[in-house]
Amino acid sequence: MDKNLQQAYLNTDYIIDDELGFWQINIGDTDRTLSRYLHTFDLPTAAFITADNPMSKRLSESENKKRHQQLISAVKKLNLTCHQGYGAGPKGDWPKEASLLITNISKQQATSLAKQFKQMAYVWLDDKGLVSLIETK
Repeated sequence: MDKNLQQAYLNTDYIIDDELGFWQINIGDTDRTLSRYLHTFDLPTAAFITADNPMSKRLSESENKKRHQQLISAVKKLNLTCHQGYGAGPKGDWPKEASLLITNISKQQATSLAKQFKQMAYVWLDDKGLVSLIETK
């Protein structure tokens, strides 16, 4: 991943906005409140994944909506819990990307899911609440 794209990921705000509430997470931060929630699951980890704009190539809004529904279906097939969210750059220079915070997921499952939807990276929350960027290579 080139440095500019990596910096874009690092600058993005990752927002959970559904019945769980409104939370913003950022790469490099530790979110202890979210970590406490994750510890209610067998695997106290989570992944923030989008299906939008595969390989960082912009698609139409309708194509991204279709891909998001496919991601939801894939998560349901894995019997995992997810929460609606989106990723948004602070300058608004890239459109918001519909995303899911997927809980009770292993890093192997998350990487596989991100690769399935042709994502170069995803956001990982470990069992201590540390938020990091995982490249799928």
